[in-house]
Amino acid sequence: MRGNVYISVPTSDIGNALPAVITKYDWTVNTYDEEGNIDTTETVHPTWEQYGEKYKTTYGTPVVVNDVTVYELELSWQASEISALIALGSGKTAPSYTLMNASEARQFILENQTNEI
Repeated sequence: MRGNVYISVPTSDIGNALPAVITKYDWTVNTYDEEGNIDTTETVHPTWEQYGEKYKTTYGTPVVVNDVTVYELELSWQASEISALIALGSGKTAPSYTLMNASEARQFILENQTNEI
């Protein structure tokens, strides 16, 4: 499965959590007691960096260009997930929190990557 939206997150913000409404990428972490029974269960609501690491096999490794990191996600309009990303970019200039489709993301990456040897 591939995503339907790409977002360019300022690299300085990848330690920030995804918007709270986006819970489909949350996961649980169990801790166990001495007998091997579940002691506690914690839900992790990921940062952008954690999301990128955990879901890179599904959506590919996030791409860093200029001062942003481009992430691919599968999100819903109906669940207000895309609206939450739009709100992140409100009042900001591109490419900070800019939503893109696949063609736009590909073009943005191609035009802004550096060829370091």
